[in-house]
Amino acid sequence: MDFIFSLLAIVLYLSATALMAQRLFAHEIPSRAIKLIALVAIICHGLTLQDVIFEDGGIILGIEHTLSLTNALICLLTLAASHWRPVYSLMLILFPLAALAVGVEMIAPSKGNPAYYPLGVFSHIVFSILAYSGLTLAAIQAIVLAHQDRMLRDHQLRGLPRILPPLQTMESMLFEVLWVSMTFLTLAIVSGALYVDDMLAQHLAHKTVFSILAWLVLGVLLWGRSQLGWRGRIAIRWTLIAFSFLLLGFLGTKVALQLIIH
Repeated sequence: MDFIFSLLAIVLYLSATALMAQRLFAHEIPSRAIKLIALVAIICHGLTLQDVIFEDGGIILGIEHTLSLTNALICLLTLAASHWRPVYSLMLILFPLAALAVGVEMIAPSKGNPAYYPLGVFSHIVFSILAYSGLTLAAIQAIVLAHQDRMLRDHQLRGLPRILPPLQTMESMLFEVLWVSMTFLTLAIVSGALYVDDMLAQHLAHKTVFSILAWLVLGVLLWGRSQLGWRGRIAIRWTLIAFSFLLLGFLGTKVALQLIIH
């Protein structure tokens, strides 16, 4: 069943991408049928993850599982946001990445013994994954925004700029995602401080330091936006710095534990 759900997820992700690209380049809003295909793809993706992550009442969260789960959450958040914001162009990037994540998980699944966490630590894990997913989405949006800005400055109006919302709309969407990411990251740090007993013994010092650095960068960026009107390249640069810190803390710890320390 895992193979069937994984294969369905890949096919549906790529089908939704192709259909959405066809409609976007024709300047048409994607139909409900395309959104339904995308939703079913995310559901199949989630069912696959449920079977491989939850085992014997515990959790297995290897690098492949974490990347796949992050992609599924990002796609779900983007699909939900499409009811209020014109984020369809981002799906042309996110859905193929999600399909790739499912494929990698099929080829090289994570192996290991399930870990058992109390409710408080489990909530910390959930908030951390949500924060990382949100900031990953913000980083992708920042990269798209930078490319859009460069193409408009060079008066290249074909291709990507034709299907993207105006720059101001893209910036507003970026800061909305950043506020959500900041909220989840704050909850992750607070829950970690309350429920994690020994950071050094649990190999969490590295993750904690970089998470706090990401939180500080996000805080400065959001303050600069509200007080100084930061936008454009400044917003893009600070978003990518915050994402880099969280990437080093979140996935860097997993790489060290799984591949180096084992």
